[in-house]
Amino acid sequence: MQHDGASELFAYWNDLRGTRAAPERREISPALIRSRLSDTFILRATGASESRFRLAGTRICSIYGRELKGQTFTSIWQAKDKSVIARIISSSLTTKTVVQSTYEGKSSRGRKMLFNLILLPLANEVNERHLLGMITAAGKPFWLESDAIIENSLRSISMVDPLQSAVVPVNHPLQEDHRLVVANRLLPAPNGSRRVRHLMVFDGGKMPD
Repeated sequence: MQHDGASELFAYWNDLRGTRAAPERREISPALIRSRLSDTFILRATGASESRFRLAGTRICSIYGRELKGQTFTSIWQAKDKSVIARIISSSLTTKTVVQSTYEGKSSRGRKMLFNLILLPLANEVNERHLLGMITAAGKPFWLESDAIIENSLRSISMVDPLQSAVVPVNHPLQEDHRLVVANRLLPAPNGSRRVRHLMVFDGGKMPD
């Protein structure tokens, strides 16, 4: 795992879950991840509804220039990535797999910045499912948090079953035709995807320029 913040959160989550597929939400102690709270968030999906931000750290809200609580997770992504993001979230919630991604954020003034994302599933509750996540910028440009990011575009993404491996695999890039290639270890291919050797390909169709 390439980013220290994501490594710390993954290690904390991994210790909590022990031999289980995922820890319970009530086990998450904000005091133990205090230094990273501003970069963390929790997504909640109720029934078959779309995942929404249940909580979002202050730095994340500042980066996007708005309060994200109650907003759908797909609302921060460009149109052509929304369906892939929704399928990745659904797969993570169902199979309890870890998701790691690199994406590009575009600001209201056209500036661009790379970000790292990690999503860690939590145990199911009655009619609710949750993901613990973290978003961190790959750098510290002077304009970040003053020029709001208005949309994200995927650059790479990977998934792993933590029961098979405690290490999130190296990300694979998006192909030119905008199909998403996902590294995985011993994972079933989610709906809307197909297996190509050790990879899963999410078909989104070629997008016009």
